[in-house]
Amino acid sequence: MSQADSHSEMDAEHRVQVGLISALERAVEARAPQAEIQALVEQLIDYTDVHFMSEQLLMRLAAYPDIHGHEAEHDGLMEQLRRIQSGFDLGDSDVVMAETQVLRNLLIEHIRTHDLVFAQYVSETTAPA
Repeated sequence: MSQADSHSEMDAEHRVQVGLISALERAVEARAPQAEIQALVEQLIDYTDVHFMSEQLLMRLAAYPDIHGHEAEHDGLMEQLRRIQSGFDLGDSDVVMAETQVLRNLLIEHIRTHDLVFAQYVSETTAPA
């Protein structure tokens, strides 16, 4: 897989993450059955965890110099997901909605900053001389 392929794959994964967040928000707003909301929360957590592991592997393979800072961002995003899970566990849809909106904003900012810088690094370090 080329670096361009891995970047477009990361972008596709980001779209899935944002789509899952939107689906969760819609389900909470519509007062969907708890089982449906729980499935969405779990899917979002699992998908995000796998995505972050994949991205961190790419950073290691590319010898990315800011891997620790980027991983710290991932840790913060996973903590936000735990807040959503806690709100769901407490049966508090207001907390789930508020924390999901915070997650959306944090994730979009992460993609626009940290992920963009990583993609530029990969592009610059793998460009033909």
